[in-house]
Formats: sequence, C-alpha cells, structure tokens
Amino acid sequence: MKLNDIVADEKHGNGLLGLLIFLLVVGVTVGSVYLAKNSGDMGEGIKNYIGSFCTAVSENKNSMTVFKNSLQANLISVGIIFLMGFLRFGFIVTGAIIVRKGFIIGFTTASFIKFYGAKGMLVMLSTMPTILITIPTLLLFSAVSIKYSLNSERKSKKIIFSYIFFMIIIISIFCVASLSEGYLTTTFMSWVSPKLS
Repeated sequence: MKLNDIVADEKHGNGLLGLLIFLLVVGVTVGSVYLAKNSGDMGEGIKNYIGSFCTAVSENKNSMTVFKNSLQANLISVGIIFLMGFLRFGFIVTGAIIVRKGFIIGFTTASFIKFYGAKGMLVMLSTMPTILITIPTLLLFSAVSIKYSLNSERKSKKIIFSYIFFMIIIISIFCVASLSEGYLTTTFMSWVSPKLS
C-alpha cells in the first residue's frame, strides 16, 4: 500500500479532516472566549502591544524578518507533525497543534475586532491570503500524518519514501505561505495600520 492509497481512502480521510476542522474551530472558540474573559485584566496591555506592532509595521516594513519568522514557525509545526506520523499515539500531539493554531487565530482576530472594530477587520483581512494557504495545507498534512501513524504498514520503505516526498511538497507550500505573509501581508498592513490610530 502506497501513501497515495492512504490519502485517497475517502471514508477515513473525510472523517479525519472533519475531526481536525472541529479541533480547529474549538481552538478558535477557546481563543476568542479567553480574550473575552480576560480582556479586563490584560486588555490595555494587548491594545498597546497591537498598537506598537502596527506602528512598527507602518514605519518600518521588515518583510524579510517576517518571512523568516513565519517560515521557522511553519517548519517547526511541519517537523513535529511529520515525526508524530511515526508514533502510534502521535495523533494526540498533532491534534494539540491544530487546537493551538486555532487558539492563536481566534485570540488574534478577537483582539483586533474588540479594540478596533471594523478597522480591525481590515487588518485581519490582510492576513487572509496566508491563512487560506496555511490552514488547508496544515489540516491535510495532519490528516495524512495521523493516518500514517495508524497504518500497520507504515514501516514499508515505499510508504516512508512517499511520506517524506509528501512532506517536501507541504514544506514548499508553506514557503509560499511565508512569502505571502512576509511581503503581501506586511504590505497590506502598512496601508491599513495608519487607519487604526
């Protein structure tokens, strides 16, 4: 059995993707609720941080730094998910990564909307190109990793080679996503940020 046979197994694949999407939504919800419950205690600090961040972007758009940081974070996530494919219970860690990603998205989105309203939505829209690339790719790779970890034939050389090749494709996609975040997102934010003040 090859890796593409594992990926093409629609019955289990759709169920796994559905579960991972659910975990992502849980993370987004928890992130939003966490901000709502703690905004009184840390609201001013979050607002100041967002304000200083937006000012830094509008004054000095350092696209290369954003690209490097984004790529590093993406590669760490891909590396962990890849390694979890070799462990029988690696799906627990993979699921936790999805929930964490959702939490970050939910918390960040809720923060911008809470403190800047419709203008905050503009900032979040500037991140959409990156999100539309990274989230589906992350969910797909996570599903493949989980199915690989539960496959009794995962030690087969052909499957291992296919799994590694698939990871290389995923890394290539994340490189594009990081480029988008480093150059498109920062450009959009540099246009939108002055409107927040």
